[in-house]
Amino acid sequence: MARLLFVAALVAVASAFNVPMTQLPRSRVAVSRVAPAAITMEESDKGTVIGAAAVGGILGVYLFHELSTGVVLAAALAYGATLSNGFGKVSKQAGSAASKVYGKTLELNEQYDVLPKAKSAIDTVTTAASNLNENYGVTAKIDEKLKISQAVENAASKVDDLKSSVSDKVTDLKAKASSTD
Repeated sequence: MARLLFVAALVAVASAFNVPMTQLPRSRVAVSRVAPAAITMEESDKGTVIGAAAVGGILGVYLFHELSTGVVLAAALAYGATLSNGFGKVSKQAGSAASKVYGKTLELNEQYDVLPKAKSAIDTVTTAASNLNENYGVTAKIDEKLKISQAVENAASKVDDLKSSVSDKVTDLKAKASSTD
């Protein structure tokens, strides 16, 4: 699924060019004959381009769970927001929507002081949860019933055994390789 989405993103980036796929040049000489007007760029609102980059980055990280893909999609959508073709229109719409959402978020934060109130609420909930855990030992009871710490210790010991086994085999291979020389 992730590869299919990546291929779709590459096709979308490739469609940003106004030259159809069947008319692409097949040699370096033919590349030099491509008309310079094949890619048309226009001035875009800075907020729209930044918004398009933000949407691309968020989509890349959300869909592919990789920062590098997010950076590539952010660059692709930011560049796309400067074009005047179909891909450019989609990129501009995404960037414009992101810019409007960001502006509205700032407006609501100024009007209602959302950020300090949210931080205060999260701090209160965290403190209350910590106090409940200390007073009633909730995590200890959960661990006691599910035996999570035992499972973690067993897994850690198995990993250590595997590491020592692999290192012993590597040492044996090195010894055999040096004795045959």
